[in-house]
Amino acid sequence: MIPDFPALTDHIYIWIFGIILPFLSGLQSHQLSGSIKFDAPLRRKLYLSNSLMLSLAGGSVLLMWLLKKRTLTTLGFSLPVWDNYLLILILLFLFFGLYLPDLIISSRKNEESTHEAEWYEKSSFLPETWKEIPAYILLCFCAGVFEEIIYRGFMVNYFVQDNPGNIFPFTALFAPAILFSLAHFYQGWASVFKIFLFTLLLNFIFIQTKSLYPTMVIHFLVDLISGMTALYSKSNRQ
Repeated sequence: MIPDFPALTDHIYIWIFGIILPFLSGLQSHQLSGSIKFDAPLRRKLYLSNSLMLSLAGGSVLLMWLLKKRTLTTLGFSLPVWDNYLLILILLFLFFGLYLPDLIISSRKNEESTHEAEWYEKSSFLPETWKEIPAYILLCFCAGVFEEIIYRGFMVNYFVQDNPGNIFPFTALFAPAILFSLAHFYQGWASVFKIFLFTLLLNFIFIQTKSLYPTMVIHFLVDLISGMTALYSKSNRQ
């Protein structure tokens, strides 16, 4: 058991990082959707500013955790446990078996699109030149580390208290996935459903391995592959 968890501070953090900030961020993105045509300098600024915001958000969770005298191991900073290795392999297969075909289909649709406005609306946040890649990689790293700390290490642990030790803790699996996916409502309900499904699988992998490291690596690779694929698709359109 994690000492003094969940406490009042944890309940406040759930509201801030699970509901308030994602809603405001999604609302802002919805208002800006289609109204700004991103160029390389603007995207780099967004990558750097978002990296900073993610670092501050994840860092605040880490700081709160340590101030409560909780060990980083209980947050998920430990080597993965492979007791249920067959189930973990199935989860990994499901994740990439769903993600890679979806990425290929989306990439082909972008390449075949004849409407430049549609291309910018769907992929404007993703890199389109090699000069943007270093800043984008930094963003992928910060998202992979700090979003995992918030949504897996903190939130899954927060909700898993309802049924500790259960191989299928319903609330811990679904609640963080619902909160995270709904924050992307501005992308459309199809994207919300896909994000919910992928987040659900990441939650399950974290619960089974009891470690943030596998989900951090997966998260980083997914973001990086998506960006590199968008860059490749953009080059094919030119």
